[in-house]
Amino acid sequence: MLARDIMTSQVISISPSTAVQEIADLLADYRISGVPVVDEASHLLGLVTEADLISKRGATAADIMSSRVVTAQETTPVDEVAQILTSNRYKRVPVVREDRVVGIVSRADIVRMMASRWACGVCGAIQHGRMPTVCESCGADGSHFERELDPRPEVTQHQ
Repeated sequence: MLARDIMTSQVISISPSTAVQEIADLLADYRISGVPVVDEASHLLGLVTEADLISKRGATAADIMSSRVVTAQETTPVDEVAQILTSNRYKRVPVVREDRVVGIVSRADIVRMMASRWACGVCGAIQHGRMPTVCESCGADGSHFERELDPRPEVTQHQ
């Protein structure tokens, strides 16, 4: 599975001139912990995180953003993205195509992928987690699986 398969493609981004107060409002309103800073052509210039807001002084995104940003390509394997996130203690990695932001992969995206349900198109068997390479029930190869995007865990309510 690749970054493009799990990334959020509707990326909330800001310009370098975005006011710090506006950034704080945006992060709070959307319940996100960071936002890419891009130019008019969506080229990645930097990233503003909650830590930047708390620890740096300035009036605009350009003043407080981190300009050294680790990115992934759409074709970066998810395992590699997960390694980037965990080894660097990052919460998100922008996904770029020719230096333009086309998506973002967060820790939550990785967790959602792990919670995915996959239905075998041959026998209907369900497998959980990463995309299967083979059906455990009928032996069909992984190309026959379809991802159910909204996992439905069984929940029992106790009263």
